[in-house]
Amino acid sequence: MKGKDIEDALVDLGLKRGVLFFRELDEVFPADHFPIEEVENLLTRLHNLGVRVVENEESVKVRHRHRRRAA
Repeated sequence: MKGKDIEDALVDLGLKRGVLFFRELDEVFPADHFPIEEVENLLTRLHNLGVRVVENEESVKVRHRHRRRAA
């Protein structure tokens, strides 16, 4: 799979779940192999599509509980 194909697959996964984890990005785009600009462009693309990128599963749970209380 080429870099662009992998990026598109990550975007598709993010759109389906609404969230990606930094570890998933790190697995596909290790910092020592990809320019920071490429990673920043991907993060911007995900943000513009409404996909959140978070540290871990607990980040998602806490945010979800916080939204419920606000409603």
